[in-house]
Amino acid sequence: MAFRDSDGKITIDEVAAEKDIKQLKLSIEKMESAIKELTEIQLQAEEFSGNTGNRIQETAIELIKEVKESIVRTQESIDRIQATVAKYQQIDRDVKGIVNTGSQQGGK
Repeated sequence: MAFRDSDGKITIDEVAAEKDIKQLKLSIEKMESAIKELTEIQLQAEEFSGNTGNRIQETAIELIKEVKESIVRTQESIDRIQATVAKYQQIDRDVKGIVNTGSQQGGK
């Protein structure tokens, strides 16, 4: 979930971001499980005779490739979310430092 700051810029809700990351990681686990199952189907299809086995193997290989690409894209999304959260955390630390420095100077 995003919030807008006093300047109207969108900020990041760390809790929501962490929840999203957990969901994305769960998706990756499910996709990895799907790859294992597709690999098993591919191996079983080797025992088939005729074109059916070949077609099943080809389809399994295509699907495995697509799922692996989805895992990469999902991991990239996780990385972007984490980088954005880290960026905002750094901005928060910088602002806090400026505010603290300003309040210390104002008290002199």
